Amino acid sequence: MRHVRSAIRSPGFCLGLIGLALAAIVIASHGLAMTRAMLFPPYPDSQRLVLIAESGAVPGERHPVPPRLLDFWKTHNTTLAGLAGYQWNSRGIAWVTPEFFSVLGGRPRSLLLRRINDWKAADNRQDLAVVGRLKPGVSLAAAQKELRDLAARYRDYRWLSPARQAQVMSLMGRTRKPLYAYAVVCGVTALLLFAAAAIGMRADRRRIGRVRHRYWAYFCAKSATLPLALALSIWEFSRATSFTVTGGSTFVAEPVFIWLVILACGSIVWWCLADQRVRCRACLGVLQYPVRIGSLGAVLFDHAGMELMCREGHGSLYLPAVSSDYVQRGGWTAMDIDITETVPR
Repeated sequence: MRHVRSAIRSPGFCLGLIGLALAAIVIASHGLAMTRAMLFPPYPDSQRLVLIAESGAVPGERHPVPPRLLDFWKTHNTTLAGLAGYQWNSRGIAWVTPEFFSVLGGRPRSLLLRRINDWKAADNRQDLAVVGRLKPGVSLAAAQKELRDLAARYRDYRWLSPARQAQVMSLMGRTRKPLYAYAVVCGVTALLLFAAAAIGMRADRRRIGRVRHRYWAYFCAKSATLPLALALSIWEFSRATSFTVTGGSTFVAEPVFIWLVILACGSIVWWCLADQRVRCRACLGVLQYPVRIGSLGAVLFDHAGMELMCREGHGSLYLPAVSSDYVQRGGWTAMDIDITETVPR
């Protein structure tokens, strides 16, 4: 049973398990479909595509645009090469205006990372979210100012809510927002672990004269692959990348998932540090044979704690008791043997 536990905790098994998890994510997500859609948009000249909605009285609130106002914008605007309206439902059915595919530049399989299975003609009686294509050289601010001015003129002779104003946002910027948000959290986690590895390498060099490159390379591999697997799982299988019809985020997408990601990243940091601490600096095997040293009741002139040994005889790790760490600090002690002869490279 002890040999089975040692095999399970071996570095090769841990990295292989992480690799299998990454492969399973790729297969289950149809080749990272969500990630590819965020990084490589399926629209030609996608940087000129914008989403247009109307803001409400509450900050962050977005509303669809009435069809009559959309027609007024189509007729009088000078900053947009095209405007089109759309709606969808939870079953993957979308209703679009006739100009929709010409504005996007093709017939995409998804819109705002939502897979669309059936495209239908929009009803002029329902409010629509709006997608547009900027003319070359036109900025988002210029297009938004013009649409707001046109909406103000339109409201002079039509009854509409005066509190609403047009909002213009980049379609790709909105689509990639989850990518940036969660990548920052996972990236900071990886950087913290890399920093811990750098500090540990300096401590090894100062204490035993040379750095165990295999030991810290294994730590860096864990630090990179675990946050990557977490980020891909979030983008591909969670609702963190879901949007409302006007490009807003759903309730669970922003506040709940970001806290879950922070907790998951904290767990990754804890496990990486805890697993690395109990491994041999030479062979990466799990240290065994715990031996208690000293007594907690007599630590004034002596040290007390726990010592773990490598079963291959490469060295020992001393973990001091809290009350005796001022007498002897914890750390790794290598045996007087030639490690290069006993450990295969």
